[in-house]
Amino acid sequence: MVAKRTVGIFASYDASEKTFCALYLAEHILKRYKHVVWIVPDDATAKSRYCGFSHKWGVEIISLKSQTERIKEELSNCEICFFFNESERLFSLLPKETKTIVFLDPHKWTTNSRSFVKKCTHSFSVSPHITDTLVQRNLLENTLSCPFDHCLQMIPKVGISSGKAATLFYPAYDMTFFERQSLYRVSSIVKKCCPDSKSVIGYYDMHESSEPGKDAKTYDWKLIDYLKQTDWIVDLNPRPLMGLFSAFAGALCVQWSCFNISPNTDAYSASRRHTIPYPNGGLTIANAEEIAMHLVRQLNTSFNDDAARNRGAGSYAKRLDGFKEAMGRFFKKKKKKRRSSTRVETSDTEAVE
Repeated sequence: MVAKRTVGIFASYDASEKTFCALYLAEHILKRYKHVVWIVPDDATAKSRYCGFSHKWGVEIISLKSQTERIKEELSNCEICFFFNESERLFSLLPKETKTIVFLDPHKWTTNSRSFVKKCTHSFSVSPHITDTLVQRNLLENTLSCPFDHCLQMIPKVGISSGKAATLFYPAYDMTFFERQSLYRVSSIVKKCCPDSKSVIGYYDMHESSEPGKDAKTYDWKLIDYLKQTDWIVDLNPRPLMGLFSAFAGALCVQWSCFNISPNTDAYSASRRHTIPYPNGGLTIANAEEIAMHLVRQLNTSFNDDAARNRGAGSYAKRLDGFKEAMGRFFKKKKKKRRSSTRVETSDTEAVE
């Protein structure tokens, strides 16, 4: 049996889009073939509002703040380390031969970001917009395009004629309290205008209570349960980053609505997309009615044929190809030599889907 190689992941554990992406990268791409060590910046205490967000990783994550010696031991043979957040401290603990990959984040870009990214073996850009705004300006020569995907395989949805009676899911991860209140107002207006529709706002905060139409305990497994029942994803995140929910829409063959801001507007995110103009001021109570009416018009528009229902469906295939090509650079098949009486043969011992 081939020994599993160690891969490190550094990401916050805060029930955000970025945490989801780190979770899917660990679980669905690496865990089948490697030994994954997930490091978080701070201790995840039992009193944290994110405690229990992932039933699996909630007990397996390691804190950079208090478990330095354990990290050194766990990563002593680390082959690759993915940085969803920058960390000079963790970088200093890695063996010199470790390959380092950082996901570019324009929302967290600081004066020190460029020097950290240039130190890494590669940087990943999940969006052409990020490439244009960060890479060209800073001449980061180690950047690869890597449109993120979760690599879930699920049964395709049955096509709907319109969204008037659709089941809607509003992801609200990493939103502020006021943004969630605004989202709740949007969903209430949509419900009044489309009374046959069903909807739920999903996010995770163990200190908040759930109520009809708003589930504050939508952890990792529960999100998948909601998506299995969803006809239309309404992603009104004012700070989209990885394109996670556009990837869900492509993988699950469901419609989705979003603000017309990057990376939502990228070609990788075009599958079954319905854009909403981003209002001045963003997602606020004052803008709730305007946003809701755009959404109502989309839900009431009938699909006359499969082309209208499946607009941009091929973009998800491009996303998959781009993601697999980038990952294939680092998780290629390994060869194991086998001796025979006359020659040395090779056979594949590992593969990444």
